[in-house]
Amino acid sequence: MEKDKKIILVIITSLIIVFILFYFINNRKYNYKKLLENNNYDIVYNRVATGTDKVPYINIKNEQITKINQEIDDLYQEYLLFSPDGFHYEYNVSGKILSLIITAYIVHPESTHYDIIYRSYNYDLKEGKLLTDQDILKQFDIPENKMEYFLYNKFLNYYNSLIANGYFTEEQCDFNCFLENKNVENLLDDNYYYINNNHLELYKYFNIFTDYNEENYFKEKDFHFIVT
Repeated sequence: MEKDKKIILVIITSLIIVFILFYFINNRKYNYKKLLENNNYDIVYNRVATGTDKVPYINIKNEQITKINQEIDDLYQEYLLFSPDGFHYEYNVSGKILSLIITAYIVHPESTHYDIIYRSYNYDLKEGKLLTDQDILKQFDIPENKMEYFLYNKFLNYYNSLIANGYFTEEQCDFNCFLENKNVENLLDDNYYYINNNHLELYKYFNIFTDYNEENYFKEKDFHFIVT
């Protein structure tokens, strides 16, 4: 009996050690220094020297990243054509994944309406490729139907809360009407994933300016979802 206990203890201890090693190997930050285009800057830096806007430049020299940097610059130039109210970014390196989320605010001068534009890029530093939404969900072992169900419940909670707070009744606008007013046709479209210290976050802007004054209810934080 004593011998069996020792064997079980050895097995448990071994499993714990393997788990710890696996965790640290998979979560340690990838050494990306050799990929940098300019060693005087970090992997992402602000390329705008004046004003309050922060426009990211990914400091990696390859064809795909060059295209991404051009996309970001095009987005910024488009943003400047409207009534800009802020352009900034956040980035994180989780293991071998560089994740970048961009947020741009555009105010419509003829009204109190505004739009928030999100863009995200998730780049596998080791494999040298841009990850798709499907790649990201697979990495976190999240089936698409599970993500759809997650967002469905989030929007259903918003819908029920708006009714409870007297913005409209179910007779005035059912859940399908609510999603239509949000310009949400497919819950899996227009999702911008951000990997923050190995946790998955999602940014999703939707229309809040309706006949029911929902702009008084929704805050910017309601476009940000913590998935894991």
